[in-house]
Amino acid sequence: MSGPQTFNQKVTIPLVVILATVVGLFVVGSKLMNLDSNSVAEEPIVSASAEPTNPVVTPSTDASVDPGADVIGRLPVIVLNGTETAGLAKSMSDDLHDADWVVEETGNWTGELLLETTIFYPTNGFSSAEELATQTGGTPVEATADMSQTALTLVVIK
Repeated sequence: MSGPQTFNQKVTIPLVVILATVVGLFVVGSKLMNLDSNSVAEEPIVSASAEPTNPVVTPSTDASVDPGADVIGRLPVIVLNGTETAGLAKSMSDDLHDADWVVEETGNWTGELLLETTIFYPTNGFSSAEELATQTGGTPVEATADMSQTALTLVVIK
């Protein structure tokens, strides 16, 4: 059955296959481009809203500067509800966010019963804990080894 090929066999069919391949690659490429641009576009918006609006950033070569700290040197905060009052951690988290604190997470406290709002701080976080205590009325207490060593842990009681 070999013989001269028709125009369709020589040109049209390969052309359709090539065009379909190019269109398929274009669609897949544009989907991938949209995924990358969406994730990149969302990150600065989230981090920009979590940082102060007028920070003064000065480069530092000091090795003691915590890389997890915000632009003004404060450690991020984990906000935990130490009561049975629903929404207490979320409410405090919103207040801290409005005061330009970086809130790393919110949740419920599962440790021993606390009688007052407490700020557990890692060894390098006492100054951040003092500043947070001024704003929340909490009492700074050094964090135990099983607690976060990169963020303040605020357990809200009131």
